[in-house]
Amino acid sequence: MKFTAKAEGLSRKLTQHAKVIQQKSSTFTSDAVLLVADGTVLKFTSTDLTTYLTNAEPAEVSEAGRALVPFKFLRDIISVLSGELTIEGDEKKLQISSGKAHYDLSCYQMDTFPSVPDIREGREYDFSLSEYTSAIDRVLPCVERNEKRRLEFQGILVEQTKEYFRFVATDSRRLGYVQFDFKREPLRSIVPTKVFESFKPTADVHIVVTEDECKFVSGDTEIVSMLIGAEFPNYNDIIPREWEYTVTIKKSELLDALRRVGAVVFGGTDVITLSFKEGRLTVQGTAQDQGDARDELGYEGDAGGLSVSFFGTKLLDGISAVATENAEMHMNSAIHPVVIKDQGKEDFLYLVMPHKQME
Repeated sequence: MKFTAKAEGLSRKLTQHAKVIQQKSSTFTSDAVLLVADGTVLKFTSTDLTTYLTNAEPAEVSEAGRALVPFKFLRDIISVLSGELTIEGDEKKLQISSGKAHYDLSCYQMDTFPSVPDIREGREYDFSLSEYTSAIDRVLPCVERNEKRRLEFQGILVEQTKEYFRFVATDSRRLGYVQFDFKREPLRSIVPTKVFESFKPTADVHIVVTEDECKFVSGDTEIVSMLIGAEFPNYNDIIPREWEYTVTIKKSELLDALRRVGAVVFGGTDVITLSFKEGRLTVQGTAQDQGDARDELGYEGDAGGLSVSFFGTKLLDGISAVATENAEMHMNSAIHPVVIKDQGKEDFLYLVMPHKQME
């Protein structure tokens, strides 16, 4: 094997494998990345036996070959280099050269690395790059990050009904979904969070879902993963059908106010209270025994003098996900779920529980 490539490009592609790479296993070398140099590209593949990620970077390949190398060692070396570098060697040892810097890298045995599953048939979906990235960016914050909590919350639900398709996520304290008008036979599959965190598309996205696996493809990037074998809750039951109060608020103004008040509460109590009264919204928060903050802005609609407290970071995520100039907030009381939507649209929903309900 021998090829020349840009260090910056290799570093970006290697970084995408970090969520997939795990520590050493007794059954296979799971802290490794497979390098395959052929034609005009260098391909990287990593796996933890449930998820397989492959991506590629342009390279000038003078001698085709492959090698299984320690991921962290290779990533750390390439991350400190810049410009053009050369990698050459065989399945036992590689040499990395860039300018006057030179590294020798021992390789793992090739037979310890499993083959990537070949998924050819299943339920297929296609999204433009902007459709996919916008949808995932809006729902991913809702995923449960604590691995000790419920398994079904540690991924994004891919849901198809006869009326719509949705990406849905929840951590039990908030819920978000983005909806598309695909009308097909029903499907409910939970895709692990690490798939969305590792898969970085650069072109249109093609998704294939089978009974127990999924595949996401975009350009030279492909990720194959087992699905989460759990039942996602019937989330529609917790979304109120009617609202006592609906207000519209300028998104940029509310975000600015949340961040200013958040300077006091984020990292501490994280509790922010929104108080609505006669077209003026007061945003306030208190840092226990240290101080408090408040800001004020306008809103339109009827809120009946309502005051609602939230975990500030969760409210900030919801408002940040709004794609229109104004955000709609739908409320019934200080203790019932609050829904945030794009103004005048129904293809995005962010539901957040008030702080009082979480106490």
